[in-house]
Parts: sequence; C-alpha cells; structure tokens
Amino acid sequence: MALNSNHGFPRGEARIALQLGPADEVVAALLPALLSPNKRMRRRSMTLLPRLDPDEVCRQLDPVLETGARKSRRAACVALAAIGAPAAPLLERLTRDADEAIRHRARRALDAIAARPPENGNRNLSYVRPFGLPYRDAPPPRPPSFAVAAFNFSYGVNLGTLVRSAEAAGAEAVWIIGRDFYYRPSTKGSDWWLPVETMESPATCLERAEREGFEIVALQQGPAAQPVWEAEWPERPLIVAGNEGDGLPGQFIEAAALQLELPIFGNIDSLNVAVATSVAMFAFRGWQARQ
Repeated sequence: MALNSNHGFPRGEARIALQLGPADEVVAALLPALLSPNKRMRRRSMTLLPRLDPDEVCRQLDPVLETGARKSRRAACVALAAIGAPAAPLLERLTRDADEAIRHRARRALDAIAARPPENGNRNLSYVRPFGLPYRDAPPPRPPSFAVAAFNFSYGVNLGTLVRSAEAAGAEAVWIIGRDFYYRPSTKGSDWWLPVETMESPATCLERAEREGFEIVALQQGPAAQPVWEAEWPERPLIVAGNEGDGLPGQFIEAAALQLELPIFGNIDSLNVAVATSVAMFAFRGWQARQ
C-alpha cells in the first residue's frame, strides 16, 4: 500500500485498508502523506490516523516528528489531539518546538485532551478538537427512534449534510435509494457512527420498512401534507425525502401514513432538501418530547 503526492488517495481504498490492513503497514503508508507538501494528503492522513492503533501511530511518528515541515507538524498536532492520552508525550515534545505556532497548537491539543470526559463517557463532543472525528471505541447501540430515507438525491453534498443531521438527531440509520454518492466532508465523520445503507428501489425500501416496523412519513409539499408542527407522528417513522427537482415517486406517497411539508413564508417555493429533512427530524424529536 503506497501513497504519495501523485496518488489520488481514494477514500474507498483507505477505508478498506483501515478495516483489513495490518496496523503497522497502514500507519507506515499514512505517515508520508502526513509529511507531504500536498494539503489534501495531509488532511486525509490526519483524519485517518486517529482511527488506528494509538501506540503504533505514536511509535512510528516519534522518530519523524521534528523532521517534517511546519505544516506537517501542525497536522500532526491535530492527529495527536484526536488520539488522546497515548499521544501526550509527543505533544509535550512539540510544546518545546522552535516554532511558536507549533508550541501554541501543541499546548491547545494537550488542554483538549485534559478536558476530554472519561473513557466511559461520551467523548465525541463538538467542542473537543478536532471536530467531527469519531473515536476508536464503538458507539453504544442506537435505541429505536426513527430512520431517514433519501430518494435519488442529485447532489452529494445534500446527502452528506442529511447524514450529518440524522446522526445528530439520533436516527437509527440512513437509507439511500437510487443515486448513492454522498460528499463525505459534509458528513463531518458522522457516517463512521451511523449506519448508511443503499437500496436499489422504492419497493425494496418499503419492504424493509414494513419488516422493521417503520411507518412512512413522506416529506413533500401537496394538498394532503400537514405542517410539521401540527402533525401527530407515528411512534417509529421512516422520514422519506425525494429528489430536489422531482420529489418523491408515487410508491412512497401511496404508502405514507403521514405527509408533511414545511410551509414557506418567503418568496422562494421550497427549502434545500437536506435542510428540510433536518427540520423534520428535529420536529419529530420535539413531538416526542411533548408526549
């Protein structure tokens, strides 16, 4: 597994390597990327390294820590902050770096590690840098709540944003029907915590929903749609949102136990689909709390 500045560093290959490759080989492949002058290589490396064995990352990073360029040492501070306590000795060394900016960043990383909740708490807090990086421990099982289905979205950034919102709202899963590319940076790492599955067709989705006890809630403007704040939600909804231009196909509308819309008070005729779905998720959580 060789990565260099001319390599595309494909996300799929990197994730497979993280799952299947020996830790020492994966770390050895990612370290040159961390030291690369290529910004994209550095950023992907510092995102992936914290998901590997912390002792192995620190062992291999130790001899090259001071040899990297300034930007590489800054990236190392971010990766080490995400690793946590095992990386503290290396960060202590960086607090004595010749560059004041590196010293400052290393001190901030140590402060973030010290402020992190205990191992048995929820360490994935939004104020702990680096933002959006999941930790190595598996999350607890998700309690039954709701799920989200996205039908044939045209824009990967909308799908990525929807995944991030679904994780924040505590969804059980995101199901993607039709076009399945999503823009990973807009998920901010939430797809490492939340099951994201692809399905071939609306029929497959509806069969799965029935089997798992979900009731369809179609998010679409129309004469039969209720405002989200007036709805009586089912106990376990599958919130389904459609294509940005064409909306939902008839199968979802016919199967829906509830149709919802977000009334528009301005001059445009609709909201961004990821924004609208995010509002619907938290509207359901508000209804749930009121019960």
